[in-house]
Amino acid sequence: MQFRESVKLERSAADVWKRASSVLDIPRYWHGTRSLEVAGVDGGSVRVKVKFAFGGSGEAAISVDEDRRVMTIDYTSGPFTGKQVIAVSDDSVTASWDVKFRSVYRIISKLNGDHFRSGTVHALERLARGI
Repeated sequence: MQFRESVKLERSAADVWKRASSVLDIPRYWHGTRSLEVAGVDGGSVRVKVKFAFGGSGEAAISVDEDRRVMTIDYTSGPFTGKQVIAVSDDSVTASWDVKFRSVYRIISKLNGDHFRSGTVHALERLARGI
């Protein structure tokens, strides 16, 4: 599944980036992520254990590029694998997904895709508005 969503900022890009780039704040605006637990640091990436709101858990490596205002989440195990990229520009916040569903989640991937897209828009709106 690949898609990209973008929302116009309603507050400063610096404020949005500060929140978007905080690994431990992800569950506060990304409601599909129930919790994150830091498992370690490898070079420029933070390894985390993820519990998802829709059930299941997995692992990911998160890297943050402060200069470009880009956070990349590489989901390495769990209901899906692949990458999510969150980027903040001067006027918008964008999330791009390129993931593959695994096991039973693959069977209902169309429904999951619609849910991911809707959840992405809502998360970006929370970031853009400071909710």
